[in-house]
Amino acid sequence: MDLSCYRVSIMIDAHPLEKTLGMERYSTDFPGLGGKLKTQFEDFIVEEISPDRTTLNIQKWSELKDVPSKPKAKSDRFATFTLQKMGLSTMDVTNILAASLQLSRNHVTYAGLKDKRAITVQSMSIPAKAVEHIISLELSRINIRDFRFTRRPVQIGDLWGNRFTILLRDIISDCDTALLVSNQLREKPLLNYFGVQRFGLPRPNTHLVGKALIKRDFETAVRIMLLTTSEYESEELTGIRLELSEDLVPTEKMIESLPDDMGYEKTLMKELMKNPDDFHRAVSKMPPRVLTLQVHAFQSYLFNRLLSEHARSGMSISTPEVGDFLIKLDETHSGRDSWLYVTEATIDERQRQVESREYGLALPIPGYSTRVPSSIQSDQLKQILKDENIQFSDFRNAGMKSLDSPGGLHLASIRLPDLETSCSNEGLLVQFSLRKGSYATVVMREIMKNHPINRV
Repeated sequence: MDLSCYRVSIMIDAHPLEKTLGMERYSTDFPGLGGKLKTQFEDFIVEEISPDRTTLNIQKWSELKDVPSKPKAKSDRFATFTLQKMGLSTMDVTNILAASLQLSRNHVTYAGLKDKRAITVQSMSIPAKAVEHIISLELSRINIRDFRFTRRPVQIGDLWGNRFTILLRDIISDCDTALLVSNQLREKPLLNYFGVQRFGLPRPNTHLVGKALIKRDFETAVRIMLLTTSEYESEELTGIRLELSEDLVPTEKMIESLPDDMGYEKTLMKELMKNPDDFHRAVSKMPPRVLTLQVHAFQSYLFNRLLSEHARSGMSISTPEVGDFLIKLDETHSGRDSWLYVTEATIDERQRQVESREYGLALPIPGYSTRVPSSIQSDQLKQILKDENIQFSDFRNAGMKSLDSPGGLHLASIRLPDLETSCSNEGLLVQFSLRKGSYATVVMREIMKNHPINRV
């Protein structure tokens, strides 16, 4: 077989939709296999990997739940457990548990968000006093087990990463070619983009909402959230959005017609009914973490643009050059804590630190604390912000903490040393592990190279 068409480089332009999200390049130039993800929930399995590298394994569904013992000490104020879910997002489960246990949503905590159209397993926590109630709940598509009492709850970032088992169906290539193509992903680092689900596909507008929010343009933020249409939404929902766009005055009928999973839009519309044109008040009624996710989506878009520019300019995404930042692998980084900067005097040492896998090359996620020492890389970031009419200070909002974001540093590349692939009549089975902050769908886009709607 002629392998010349399967060279690896960072030169191919991405899908037009992905370009609007800053994902302007593929990391590989072999032909895509096409196909579709998540045809069935069982096609996309996510198993959380704890900080000590223990993997939480998927188990067969059962209504049996562990019955926890009593806390061993008064300091054990929280109950941490393993949660397995199917067809629900992590935030869906958080809302279900909070409502069922009569807790604030902030009291149901988790280490990371997991996919909705999948079977996933992860660690979560609740206050210890709620344990007796949770074991009596009858929950659909949710299994709770492995209770233990702890002094502190599970918090965002309390994981190493995730193990993925993904079945790609309807590929357009034969099995031999599919294995040849997919196995090449072991050969070099991949661009560590924030994936399309970060932006709300099939209606990818969360980054646009986030931009409006940090500019304090609350009317534009509300208009984007409520009025943006999508070809993938129902005709009825599109009709509601178009009707609402005429004067932005909701009616009870409109609100009642919205699907149950559009709770945030309903909140906005109810507030606008009571206080027309008070967009700031309407936004302030939304859950703070939803607002924060929208700001983070805009920061992710800016990071994607910066990573694309980094690659387009011929700079390495894995080997440090003068002007780059390094972060220690498997630690949390805010951009204000431990990091290394590469100078002419330290370049040799920094390259050794990356080669030993102790550190990784990272790029800034822009925020009010972002450092911009004199370098080509900083110039690239400043130009992107200028293009977007954004300043670092826009991310500072002391009056609305959910919109206040210091920024940070994010690894520029993904490596897949444990990649395993196999082929069958059902399709291509792909297994690999990723550190937290990296997207499995970004890996799969390299294999598929088709419309991102096939990865939702």
